[in-house]
Amino acid sequence: MTLTVQFLSMLSMAAMGVWLGAALDTYHRFIGKKHSFDIQTAVADFCFWTVQALLVFYILYQVNFGEVRIFVFIALMLGFAAYQAMFKHVYNKILTGIIFFFKKLFAFLVYVIKTLLFNPVKWLLHICRRFAMMIVLTLWSLIFYLLWKPLYFVLSLLGVVKVAKKGQPIFGKIKGFCDRLMKKK
Repeated sequence: MTLTVQFLSMLSMAAMGVWLGAALDTYHRFIGKKHSFDIQTAVADFCFWTVQALLVFYILYQVNFGEVRIFVFIALMLGFAAYQAMFKHVYNKILTGIIFFFKKLFAFLVYVIKTLLFNPVKWLLHICRRFAMMIVLTLWSLIFYLLWKPLYFVLSLLGVVKVAKKGQPIFGKIKGFCDRLMKKK
C-alpha cells in the first residue's frame, strides 16, 4: 500500500467516523435511547450497525481495496471523537431544524389534501344527501296527496273517520264499522 493510499484511507475513515457519529445521533433521535431490552430495538440496532459496517467497508474497499489495518480503526475512532467534540452540537441543531421543517411540511400537505380533496367530497356528499331528502319528501308528499287524501276522503264518507276520532279501541272501531255496513244492506 503506497503512502498516498494510506493517507486517503485514513482521511476517508476519519470522515466515516464523523459519518458514524452523525448517523448514530440521527438513529437515536428517531428510535430513542432505550435502557431496557426488547426484540424490536434489538432488530433495529442490528440492522443499523450492519448497514453502517457495510458502508464503512464499501468506502474502505473503494479507497484501498478493503485492506483493514490498525490505523483504519484508529482513524474511525479519531473521526468519531472529532464529531463528538466539534460537530455534534451543530449537527443536532441542524437535525432539529430539518425535522421541524418536515413536520411543518407534512402538516401543510395534510391541510392541503384535506382542503382540496376531503372537504369538496364532504360537501358533495352533503349536497347529495340534501337532494335525496328533497326527492324523498317530494315523493312522500305526492303519495300523501294522491293516495292518502283520497283514501281519507272515502273513509270519511263511509264514517270510519268519525269512529276513529271518538277514541274507541281499534277492535271496537272495526266492529262498529262492520255492524254499520251490515245495517245499511
